[in-house]
Amino acid sequence: MSKQPPMAIIDPRTNVQTPLPGFDANPIPLTRKAPAPEYPVEALGELLGRAATALAHHVQAPVGMAAQSVLAAASLAVHGHANVQKGGIGISPLSLYFLTIAASGERKSSLDNLAMKPVYDYQKERREEYEFLMAKYRADMEAHEMRHKSIVASYKGHGKKPKPLTHDEQQALASDLAELEKNRPTPPSRPHILMEEPTAEGIYKHFLESLPSGGLFSDEGGGFFSGHGMSDEAKGRTITLLSQLWDGKPITRTRAAAGESGVLAGRRLAAHLMIQPVIADKVLSDRLMMGQGFLARFLVCSDRSLVGSRFLANRPRDERALHDPAINQFWERISELIRQSLPTDEAGEIDPVILPINGAAYDQWTNVHDTIEEQLGPHGEFSVIPGFASKAADNVARIAAVLSYVETGAAPDKEHINRAAEIIQYFLQTMLQRSQEASSGAAEHDAMELADWIKRNGGELHANNFNKLPAAYRKAQTARALLALLVECGHAVVTAIGPNRKPRAWQLVEGDENV
Repeated sequence: MSKQPPMAIIDPRTNVQTPLPGFDANPIPLTRKAPAPEYPVEALGELLGRAATALAHHVQAPVGMAAQSVLAAASLAVHGHANVQKGGIGISPLSLYFLTIAASGERKSSLDNLAMKPVYDYQKERREEYEFLMAKYRADMEAHEMRHKSIVASYKGHGKKPKPLTHDEQQALASDLAELEKNRPTPPSRPHILMEEPTAEGIYKHFLESLPSGGLFSDEGGGFFSGHGMSDEAKGRTITLLSQLWDGKPITRTRAAAGESGVLAGRRLAAHLMIQPVIADKVLSDRLMMGQGFLARFLVCSDRSLVGSRFLANRPRDERALHDPAINQFWERISELIRQSLPTDEAGEIDPVILPINGAAYDQWTNVHDTIEEQLGPHGEFSVIPGFASKAADNVARIAAVLSYVETGAAPDKEHINRAAEIIQYFLQTMLQRSQEASSGAAEHDAMELADWIKRNGGELHANNFNKLPAAYRKAQTARALLALLVECGHAVVTAIGPNRKPRAWQLVEGDENV
């Protein structure tokens, strides 16, 4: 940004800055931080949309954050039961990955506890049942081992010296042991279906020992992004495995030790990570995660903050989320779906039904696909977010199928495609806004927010009042840097200089419409 010539001179006797005669004060525009797009909660439909609205109301959390939680829970509940087929283009799982950006105090934990209640209840039931199943498994294994010893003893004889076996006897023993092995007891699957801070190895082991459907969910997602699984050494393995799961591909593990390698197919993972803005800035600028297309699989929400406006004075004292019909209907449906037996084959791999997008629904989906594709060109709107936009049409199909399966148990129709497209448009606009903000720089946004504060408080600021500024700008070094930017770009003038020749007072330029 080029510097503007001085707008004024300072009288050394009075330390007052006077505008230069004939100077044309045209402030250089600074970019304001645009308000977050409004989440199209109605597009979620009556069941999920009403639940998201009710949860946002009771928790007093942003509705976009509530919508993320509701849709993520729905994806977790259905992705083990169905895939979506996009005409002749291909088949996709119904797994969705969500990233919700919300500052501390936005009540992420409270919202998560309510939205995910059916899942947490199901996990609790599985934990309580697990000890009984493990006791039965241990008893069955003991009986199995005793039967094994009995078969071997029957061929060896009962003398001190084992009798030699003929070839036929060896064959018979092998056959009996093989038949016994067919009925070897299998341990019960581990009770947890959710993970919070896994490594690639932990995810593989989870799917090896637990249900073939799982979720990466955390209301403190910073723990995942700063955990062992995302360390410099492990990050590549983790994001590769998570990307494969989103694609519905088999996951592999290769180790030198015998028995520690393998391939797991037919597994499904849904994800919802809630992170604070400072972590989001670091994550969304990570070259490896962006470059490999890992983050492009996530649907990112950064809704308007409600902090400072969540008053209780006019709310009914007996109002409870537990009694809200919209929330209870959502819980009942998610509970029903999460408890349905997963369709699996003999190998224990998920064998989901196919929800085809056909007829008018397919025509509409191709229209959405082509509209997005057109804007991916060099001069298109989405050319600055190619990774996210290139996966948008696939996510439209997935969201439409999640909505249709939750609502009807059937394939999506044209209405589901339209609603999913509206939701995806929100996510694309969110990423466009973040891209534009990153290019303009945070300092410009902060400078204009500081100017807004000064305007609301009389239009002038003295260094003695830095301690009255918003917390983010109270440090003298921060405040002076932003004020210098406002002066440099013509939005403010220095009106007093201290003994050390540092500016001591500032005044906004009158008539500047930008402030």
